[in-house]
Amino acid sequence: MADFNVVATRVYERLFTSKAYQAEKRRSEPDTVLCNNILYNRDTLMYWLFVTSIKAGNIGRIVLVLRVWMIMMRAPKTMPRYADAIFETLGRLQECPEYVRKFFLHNWLVNLTGKPYGFKEVDLLQEHQNFWLKAVYAAKGANASWEWLSMISVCIYTLREALRTVSKAFKTPMHGLKHTVPDMSNEIQQLANALRDEQVQEYIPDRPANQSVDPVRDLFHEGMRYGNKRSAFAKYREDEVVWINEGHVGQADADDENSGDDAVYMPLREDLEVDNEEPYELQDYLISLAVQACSET
Repeated sequence: MADFNVVATRVYERLFTSKAYQAEKRRSEPDTVLCNNILYNRDTLMYWLFVTSIKAGNIGRIVLVLRVWMIMMRAPKTMPRYADAIFETLGRLQECPEYVRKFFLHNWLVNLTGKPYGFKEVDLLQEHQNFWLKAVYAAKGANASWEWLSMISVCIYTLREALRTVSKAFKTPMHGLKHTVPDMSNEIQQLANALRDEQVQEYIPDRPANQSVDPVRDLFHEGMRYGNKRSAFAKYREDEVVWINEGHVGQADADDENSGDDAVYMPLREDLEVDNEEPYELQDYLISLAVQACSET
């Protein structure tokens, strides 16, 4: 077992870390396929940790993974609104009293079986609730009513166990074939053979595929640089502008401020000339009206 742990640690440090990715990128001839696979291994391992933490009901590990994903979502052209939601949620939890924070976090997951690794998300529980409501309710015509639905919804899992007991007693399948764990040995062997033949986990400087493979973005590295921007977390920071109340502005100050408005404007010759777009055909008519108005007065 000790030898296995040594090999596992060596593989992890060489193929599953950001440090290994940066080391490969700094080579004089980086292997693009290998770099992409290191990022895939790292991010997939993080996702696997998140899934297993949910099954185990380990809220602490879930929060740690969410913090890493929040940084990755800060990378350009990704999911900044999800990052804001995680940042705001975890930030508010830090300000809550201990009992409120514990109450909030312990209501993310539920375990109806009481068995180890039997936890599931609350929203997934709601989806399962809706599914079994449809399967057990199955009312049609006059039997379909909201009263009947509301009565069985509170005991839906008890009714489900009753259906399973009857189905098992009479040996009748409920929903098709019985679920079994498939044998994955053939698939695992094929995957191992492909990794060995293609050598995607090994450094090949002159690999032909490097010419056609685009480098994958390191979202974690790009997201870490978000905090160095002046606009980082702007919506969560207080306004730095200082407003000063100078009181009532006196008449003398107001005159000084508006002194520019009293300057005399001297019209130029261009201002007095007739514009080309003005209606010349109305000149005589307007002059006659003006003369008539003057004679009448």
